[in-house]
Amino acid sequence: MAQCERLAACPFSNDHLAEMPVVGGLLKAMYCLGEKTECARYEVAQAGLQVPLDLFPDDHPRARRLLRKP
Repeated sequence: MAQCERLAACPFSNDHLAEMPVVGGLLKAMYCLGEKTECARYEVAQAGLQVPLDLFPDDHPRARRLLRKP
């Protein structure tokens, strides 16, 4: 597993959850430093769409709606 190339520019992974450091750290470890292709934000970005600032890495239902997937 490789670090996500979008990590440095991703507002979510950079202080979006500063008030919840444990949750933020877990999400960052799972998606940013773990399996980036499982990240909802990554999936939306890879489709060439604007990623909403408040889209969580694990919010796959919303990502599917943004991507218009059933």
